[in-house]
Amino acid sequence: MKHTLFSRLLKDRAGNFGIMTAAMLPVLLGVAGFAIDLTHVMDEKTRLQAAADAATLATASAMSDEGDMSQSEAETLMTDFYVEQAAQEINNSDMTEAEKAAALEELRRNTEAMALMTVASNTTTSYDVRLKTSYDVPLSGLSAVLGFKKMTISIESQSASAREGNALSMYLALDESGSMAWNTTTINPAQPTKQEAYNCGSTWNGYYWQTKTCYRTVDNYLTKMQSLKTAAGVMFDELDKADPDGELVRVGADSYDDKSKAEQKINWGTTKVATYVDNLPAVPDGGTDASGALTNALSALKKANSTEKNAHDGKGNTSFERFIVFMTDGEMTGNSSSWNSTIDAKVRGICDQAKADKDAAGNGIKIYTIAFMAPDKGKALLNYCATGPDYYYEPDNMTQLVQSFGEIARKAAKTATRLTN
Repeated sequence: MKHTLFSRLLKDRAGNFGIMTAAMLPVLLGVAGFAIDLTHVMDEKTRLQAAADAATLATASAMSDEGDMSQSEAETLMTDFYVEQAAQEINNSDMTEAEKAAALEELRRNTEAMALMTVASNTTTSYDVRLKTSYDVPLSGLSAVLGFKKMTISIESQSASAREGNALSMYLALDESGSMAWNTTTINPAQPTKQEAYNCGSTWNGYYWQTKTCYRTVDNYLTKMQSLKTAAGVMFDELDKADPDGELVRVGADSYDDKSKAEQKINWGTTKVATYVDNLPAVPDGGTDASGALTNALSALKKANSTEKNAHDGKGNTSFERFIVFMTDGEMTGNSSSWNSTIDAKVRGICDQAKADKDAAGNGIKIYTIAFMAPDKGKALLNYCATGPDYYYEPDNMTQLVQSFGEIARKAAKTATRLTN
């Protein structure tokens, strides 16, 4: 009997699963924890790559914009920008302040920034920036069961920018119709509020009822015209940076309401055209007809007019590009408040002529268009006139308008910033 019971005990396997499970449980938990941590590590790598890309792009752009930024200044800017963006995870952690400071110092110590400037000619300068960094991502306690306490991720990013000094002649056709006096959605940062008069009742003065005027504080929004002047100023600054010696860029302008105004003929640099734009009426009026201003633009830039070619030849520019910047906040109405199909068609015809006016290289006049808070018929017209999708802008507020004018200047002057990873 005893022998039989002992034999059965030796042969009993009923507890093996429990024993094996108990033995494997730490490993299973460790594998599960490591899988979760690996997902977190990959998310962190993506976040830090985006931060590094933003840092190199910002630095390359800043070097191109300023022109005289030193290598050490650029490298410091790039490192500071990256660390500030990358520190989010550290700052939001449950580390002590001392541990956070140590982690930030390690992040900075493991970040290597390099900035190079190459001057290819007196009109062409390129900038190349690179950033390499590594970061130890702490793992959870479950991964520690397998012996993993941290995982190191490595990031690299490279961006480039350039100022090529493109020779160009540009003509601005700018809207100064009555709707340009309307408010945008942007509050004036210099004077955010203003006093507004309103009728708050009436009083009897003994002879008749006299309207009583009161005042209240309201938001002070920038007008479309104020926004246009600011945006044009940004464009002129960008063109000046691309041509500091005034030997590559020629600019002119004509404004319009329901008729074209006296034009500013094309000249070297932006000084005269900047003054012209600054002098546009603060409170414009009238309808909208861009045909006259665009006709003047075409006349100034067309191949048959040798003025621009002779001017560029005199500066040694063997070739140059021709641009029209056509901006409106409305639709073609003439001296009325209703859309005028005849004027709209006329404007489209002028745009077609400009695009078809080929120079010696076979290039027509390129047309950038800006539909600023414009109605659908205005957008359709400017979309048609634009040389292509990359030449059409549709800003809905002042910030976007400023960005549009700045980008047009950089494209025309062939100033670009790109990620080269």
